[in-house]
Amino acid sequence: MSLLAGHQVEVLDTETTGLNPDEGHALVEIARVSVMDGVIGPTWSSLVRPGRPIPPEATAVHGITDAMVAEAASVAEVAERVRRDCEDRTLVFHHAAFDLPFLMAALRAAGQPPLLAPIVDTLGLARGLFQAGSNSLGALAARLGLLREPQHRALGDALTTARLFILLAERWERERGVRSLAELAATSQDVLRLAGRR
Repeated sequence: MSLLAGHQVEVLDTETTGLNPDEGHALVEIARVSVMDGVIGPTWSSLVRPGRPIPPEATAVHGITDAMVAEAASVAEVAERVRRDCEDRTLVFHHAAFDLPFLMAALRAAGQPPLLAPIVDTLGLARGLFQAGSNSLGALAARLGLLREPQHRALGDALTTARLFILLAERWERERGVRSLAELAATSQDVLRLAGRR
């Protein structure tokens, strides 16, 4: 029986105005993909009004302009939706160290409690299996033959991350003996911590 059987996890991805919420950067798009029993389920995405201009260098990456977000949902609306949809389910990111601070800043700004569920980082899972070579989302999708989605848009990247998560979870279970979501989450974080110390 698969370690994903009987579980629902939420895969999240964001696009932003820059690299660091502590420097005033903010969300411009967010997406969620549910994975239920190891199968991709419902999806949701929303543009977000960031409350500041989107720098040209950010638009060059994701293609989102000030005009596109002028009538978009507020940070508070999006944060409330994410908090409600994710509840206390395990969360999945590719490079959580980027997305999670933006998500937590949005929740704080909206007066929402933080998400305290375990986090599986597919970057850590990939590094633990493959080590050498690029472990960017696009490179992994190409290497593993995953269906390609539009890159650097939140829903496309969340769908790619969901497919990557399912594949990597199966490999960690089969090849490394991981037996639970909690163990998978801890393993992904351990790999990243060890890599950071080298």
